[in-house]
Amino acid sequence: MLKFSTDPDVAEQQMNAIIFYMTAFGYIDGNFDLNEKTFVKIYIRQLVNQRAKDAMPDADPKQRAEVVNRFTSHFHEVFEEIDRGVRELFDEVVGGEEKVEDFVYAKLKLRSYEIFNGFDKDNQRELLNTIDELIHADGEVHPAEAKFRGELDRLLAAEVPVEVEDIEIVPVTPVEVGEAAARQPRLDDHPFFQKHEHHYSRDPAVLQKQAESDYKLIQRVRKQLDEQRAAGAGKLAGKHTVGDLVGERPFLDGHVYAHPTEPGKKYELTVLGDLHGCYSCLKGALLQADFFAKVEAYRLDPANHPNPKLVLLGDYIDRGRFSYNGVLRTVMQMYLTAPDHVYMLRGNHEYYIEYRGRIYGGVKPAEAINSLVSYLPGEYFEAYMHLFDELPNMLLFDRLLFVHAGIPRDAAIAEKFHDLGSLNDGDLRFQMLWSDPSSADFVPHELQEQNARFPFGKLQFEKFMSRLGCTMMVRGHEKIDEGFKSVYPESPILLLNLFSAGGSDNDDLPETSSYRTVTPMAATISVEDGVATVVPWAIDYKRFNDPARNKFFATEPEIEHKVG
Repeated sequence: MLKFSTDPDVAEQQMNAIIFYMTAFGYIDGNFDLNEKTFVKIYIRQLVNQRAKDAMPDADPKQRAEVVNRFTSHFHEVFEEIDRGVRELFDEVVGGEEKVEDFVYAKLKLRSYEIFNGFDKDNQRELLNTIDELIHADGEVHPAEAKFRGELDRLLAAEVPVEVEDIEIVPVTPVEVGEAAARQPRLDDHPFFQKHEHHYSRDPAVLQKQAESDYKLIQRVRKQLDEQRAAGAGKLAGKHTVGDLVGERPFLDGHVYAHPTEPGKKYELTVLGDLHGCYSCLKGALLQADFFAKVEAYRLDPANHPNPKLVLLGDYIDRGRFSYNGVLRTVMQMYLTAPDHVYMLRGNHEYYIEYRGRIYGGVKPAEAINSLVSYLPGEYFEAYMHLFDELPNMLLFDRLLFVHAGIPRDAAIAEKFHDLGSLNDGDLRFQMLWSDPSSADFVPHELQEQNARFPFGKLQFEKFMSRLGCTMMVRGHEKIDEGFKSVYPESPILLLNLFSAGGSDNDDLPETSSYRTVTPMAATISVEDGVATVVPWAIDYKRFNDPARNKFFATEPEIEHKVG
């Protein structure tokens, strides 16, 4: 049995590693039933008992028993938490052609790699020997366990490429991240919202008119994007870093917005992460930010007011109850009203596919399309599919990068990235809708290739961002309960995760939604002369669950929201 470290922090990590691995195996070789979970709890007690004997050889048996009981209870709670986390993976979104089980397998392998990679080689060997004892305990090794164990060995043996380790990070003005602040809305409502707040009707004639109105709205958005693209076409070609864009006017080249800043000018960015049909979160955040008033003030007197921007990181639809008619309709109207101030970026949920003449959601589950597909003609969803394909993927604002998910795979970067114009490559754009940061410094090729939703490490992130000349990435995509998180706080290049859907008592969400554990957050980023300051703040969604402030709650929906 494992000889635990005398350092209590390392010993705690050792226990957590074994518990996670045992839990992972429970799901890898089949259904993790009550008998298997009972075995894990018994083994935890044995480990704790052995640890107590090693650490307290001369202790009174009664005193040692109290310690064993206390720590066994603690690690049983750790096990329950890990088990709950693994079960939640089965609710995560996956690509349309992927199996949830394959995604979960890949995530378990990644997490095992992250945990074990955090130990030195001696500790890794001790832990893996303990795992080997465990899986051979019954005299038979399940093929899935042997496969998983062998894959972990290969991953831990992988070397970090020299070109990734030798990253040259050019010193730049740092980004400052402030403490979370409270934001009170000046207004309880605004005429802009009121005219768009209505449910889809079950009456075919009324629904047809609603669909026609939304269809025309989509075409207007596409036309506006086309005009922006035509003005900025080809401007990223030959530019190797964002520093090469200094002096340019803001533009959209293909699927990439670029916004160099002007010396002496102030900019205020309101940034929202995933909204997922949570209309009250969108409305609350915009009124808390007083965005409409700031745009108007800037238009009337630009010399004495900051230039306000709204940056939306994608995933407007699915999960919540107000996808097309709430969040997406409002975002499109805002973009048309102020196209120089609103950046409507694409998320991985804004991905539809056509198969044998029918449109399907490209992720599973796809609640927005599934709720309406029986009521509306295919042309309606085809229009959304074309809109989604044309949405910009990212915004380069000064030295800041805003994107839905993260960076491309190493292999794709090596093959396809040559200059900033390469960011328009279809494969690179698609991968930046799906990737997630890992706690590991480096993620081997094998782990990156397993799924559409793949991981990257801190060193890989720093290398890619340095190549662009960027100092910070702001992303959404990943549900984080705190709503706002600095992913690599020790890195000179910041990675911020922002999630703006959720709320424990948010009536935008179905009762069973896993997003109810999230505190939805927004962020204000002030930029002036190369210096950026970030202030996160909680979204007051509950105020806008009120029918007096949100007409969606004045009447019941006529068409049921399909969950899952």
